[in-house]
Amino acid sequence: MATKDLFTGVAHVCVVTTDVDRLVRVFADRYGIGPWRVYVYDRSNMTVDVDGEGSDFGMRVALGSVGNCGIELIQPSGGRNPYTESLARHDGADHLHHLKFDVSDFNAAAGHLEGLGMARTLDGLFSGVDAKAQAHGVYFPTESDLGFTLEIGEMHEAFEPAPPEYTYP
Repeated sequence: MATKDLFTGVAHVCVVTTDVDRLVRVFADRYGIGPWRVYVYDRSNMTVDVDGEGSDFGMRVALGSVGNCGIELIQPSGGRNPYTESLARHDGADHLHHLKFDVSDFNAAAGHLEGLGMARTLDGLFSGVDAKAQAHGVYFPTESDLGFTLEIGEMHEAFEPAPPEYTYP
């Protein structure tokens, strides 16, 4: 049984899309949500295992927020990744892909989920301005229990993302 303080909040809600630029404009122009910072991730700034095997894919990621909850939009590009597979299952439609929960102790949370018999479906290290100060994100397959993929992560205290490709508006 998990302790009540294992998960401490919702860091972000992620929507996967085939066109991150369009979806950023929809959120901002129609719903007033923004500003958005759009980043490009590829092998130059991320190392990712998908289902336990190294994967070389790219993605464009937009980050925004509503109140205290972040919103992440992901558009995959090339290579084997969970986003393209998810888009195929949803006939290419934008959809909720995962929720990232804040955790009080990354290793305890990962251990708890692995103790439930869940293998990491994505395990990624992301570099920012200082390549030594990385962010770490891990997905667990909680769809049958929760209806979505669950992400947890940890971030070096000095992590600062590289400058975005652009901001909107």
